[in-house]
Amino acid sequence: MNSRSVLRWLSRSTLATAFLLSALAPAYAEVSTVFDCPSSGNNGNHDAVFNGFFVENIAADNLHSATLYYRATQGGLYNLTLTVHRNSYSGPVVASASQAVSLSNSSDKAVTWDFGDAPFASGSTLYFTHTQSGGGGTVQYNMQPGGTCPRSQESVGTSAVLNGFNVAVQLTTNTVTAPTGCVANATTLCIDANPGDRRFQVRVTYSTSQSGGLSGNGKAISLAPLGVSQGGLFWFFSADNPEMLVKILNGCTINNRFWVFVSAGTNVGFRLTVTDTLTGNSKTYQNPDRTNAVPVQDTSALSCQ
Repeated sequence: MNSRSVLRWLSRSTLATAFLLSALAPAYAEVSTVFDCPSSGNNGNHDAVFNGFFVENIAADNLHSATLYYRATQGGLYNLTLTVHRNSYSGPVVASASQAVSLSNSSDKAVTWDFGDAPFASGSTLYFTHTQSGGGGTVQYNMQPGGTCPRSQESVGTSAVLNGFNVAVQLTTNTVTAPTGCVANATTLCIDANPGDRRFQVRVTYSTSQSGGLSGNGKAISLAPLGVSQGGLFWFFSADNPEMLVKILNGCTINNRFWVFVSAGTNVGFRLTVTDTLTGNSKTYQNPDRTNAVPVQDTSALSCQ
C-alpha cells in the first residue's frame, strides 16, 4: 500500500473506528460510604447477633459491602452468615454472604462483608440478620447508645420491638459513572495521558487568503486504532493531505509538565488549541497566514496537576 493509499484509509476508516472506541470507552466505578455508625470500642456496648438490625433510607441503589465489629463470649472460630432483606425481615433478599471469622472474647474485630454491588431501590430500608455456628460461644456485635446513629436500629430478635441501641455498621455502594474527558468527533482529536483516559482535547481552525480565501475547522484523524494514543493528525482541504501532526508527551517526572509537539507542513494561517479536560487548562498555538509553520516543541505546555 503506497503512502497516498495509507492516508486515504486513515481518513475514511480511522475516524469511524475512533468514534466506536470513544463510545465503548469503559465507565469508571467508585466505592463510597453511604452510612457510617462508628464502633463504640472494645469497652462499649455489645449484644448477641440473634437480634436483627436495620438501616433506614439508604441513598444508594446497590450494596457493595457492610462492615461490622464483632466479639464473642468465648474466643474461637465462628461460621457466620449475614443476610440482607429489603424493607422488612421477611422482605425480598437483597444479598447473603458467609465467612469463617476468628473472634476474641476481649476485643472487637472489624469484619467486612462483600455483597458484590447487590441492587435495590434507592431509599430502601435494609434489614440484616445473622446465623452462627462453631466457636462454642455467642457472637456479639458492637453497638452505640440509642440516638447516636438513629437510622441504625437494633430490634428484639426479628420482631418490631426495638432494643433502644444503634448498631455500629458501615455500608458502602459502588457508583458507576460515564467516562469523562475528551469526546472525539470530526473536528476534535482526543489524546491520552494514560491509556484510554482521553485527557487532552485538540482542535484547530484555519484561515487563508490563498485560493480566493478559505477558512474552517481542521478535520481530525485519530491514530489510536493503530496503537498511537499520544498523537494524531489534522487535514484542512483534502482527507488524503494531512496538514499537521500533534503529539502530547508526559514529562511529569521531569518538569511536572505535559509537552506539546506540533509539526505542520503548511503556510496557511491556523490556531490550534490543546485543552486538558481534567484541569480545564489550555494552550493555544498560532501561525500567521502565508507563513511557513515553525515546529512547536513546547516542553512546559500544561501542568500535570
